[in-house]
Amino acid sequence: MKYFTCAFALVVYAAGMVAFSITGFAQTSSIETIWSVDVDQRLPNAPVALSVPAIFKHDSETWAVLAGRDGWVHVYDVAAGSEVRRFYLGVPVDSGALALQNGTVVFGDIQGNLYAVDPVEGKIVWQKKLPSTFTMQPVAVDNDFLIQTADNELYRFSDSGEKRWSYAGLKNTLSLYLGANPRVDKDVIYTVFNNGDAVALKAYTGDVLWKQQTISASLAARVGDINGPLATPLLVEKLHLAGEQVNHVLMVPIFHGELVILSAEDGSQSFALPVSLKSMPLHVNNKMFMADSLGFLHAYNTDKGNRLWSKKISEHELIGPVLFEDALWLTDNQGNVFRVNMDGEVEANLTLQGGIARLPIVTDKGLVIRTDRGLMALVK
Repeated sequence: MKYFTCAFALVVYAAGMVAFSITGFAQTSSIETIWSVDVDQRLPNAPVALSVPAIFKHDSETWAVLAGRDGWVHVYDVAAGSEVRRFYLGVPVDSGALALQNGTVVFGDIQGNLYAVDPVEGKIVWQKKLPSTFTMQPVAVDNDFLIQTADNELYRFSDSGEKRWSYAGLKNTLSLYLGANPRVDKDVIYTVFNNGDAVALKAYTGDVLWKQQTISASLAARVGDINGPLATPLLVEKLHLAGEQVNHVLMVPIFHGELVILSAEDGSQSFALPVSLKSMPLHVNNKMFMADSLGFLHAYNTDKGNRLWSKKISEHELIGPVLFEDALWLTDNQGNVFRVNMDGEVEANLTLQGGIARLPIVTDKGLVIRTDRGLMALVK
């Protein structure tokens, strides 16, 4: 196991020394808000709203389907921002949603109920009771889907609500409210639980292939805040980073921790980078971009193994980037949205009401963004 030390954002790797720079906010163009709606109708001092929509195709229309803190399921036309319909659920929801191939959308509420709804008919198709709350994103696997609950249980369900199998991880008494989503690769599922256990399982049976801990006790004692995974693990076939060359690796970001590089074959740890990430890195061709919780965006050449640049984008914790129209898009926990070019220069920024805790959703109409004040907006 290898660790690389850093002082603020100045890092010395085997490939050489790379210094950071701080970007300005001179805009060459603007980010347009196509529409914004108050989904949750939150009252002052009400709990934050964290649910995110599924993108649902109906005939020639694109819909955003989500359940809110107000206990209703909302269906919006993504192009116009108009509400197509809403129907009553009765319980607040903080989870993501997933559109299945059979025309239903699945999500979970804060009381541990799992639902499948029909957004066309405006009705609940089926409902299941889980032992714990569900705040993450359902993940498709063939015609089925996976959910990972707050008590470190991973389930595979059919689209009709039949439980195929479940895996029970170790319980964690203190953890972050949100968590990481599983990663599916062919017949293997990779997931990381809130206690730091990264696990690989057979997709069809749920049998364990390997397990590896990604949070060290010394690290947990050093930081002042709770650490844990918030980002979906990333699979990379070839990685040259920080002086190390490895193949077929699983990158596990730990918020208030490190970016841990594991072998996808057996879970052994290759090395770790001292960077705190709330979202997974973005790998585009031979470049990798990662946005950290200090507000820096870093770019690496994964063929040559060197860091290209580090730019200060925000004074707050960044989420992203996602790729849209040949630009990098990032948000932060104060509601700021940034469009950044491939050289790390901020081209435009916009501020929405409330903090942003989830990745923007890329659609052909623009980026759908949710804030914790109950707002949903389409920007481009």
